[in-house]
Amino acid sequence: MPVWNVPDVSTEPDISISDWQIFETEDGSRHFVGSNIRDDTGRVSTTIQEFDPALLRGVTSSGRVYQLVGPRGFSADGQYIWERWCAVNGVTSYTDVTTHVLVEGKT
Repeated sequence: MPVWNVPDVSTEPDISISDWQIFETEDGSRHFVGSNIRDDTGRVSTTIQEFDPALLRGVTSSGRVYQLVGPRGFSADGQYIWERWCAVNGVTSYTDVTTHVLVEGKT
């Protein structure tokens, strides 16, 4: 599967993802991982800055707004992109914190 750059936030200020999870890296940054519902491609966000667990809506460090659609899930394409992102960014370990974030309401 190829990996390519995404449109600038000014071009695509918001995105909806399905089959989503929230991962935390060893440095404490948290990211949305899932499938872009527009084109069913894997997607990884920049670091989550704000998150509303009631609305399933968050803002990342790029300024992009992510709307999480449907229940949490697993996206094979999202996982692939996440693993590539981890390799490029030197991330050696991460944790799925989805349940914690939804229960605690914190990012």
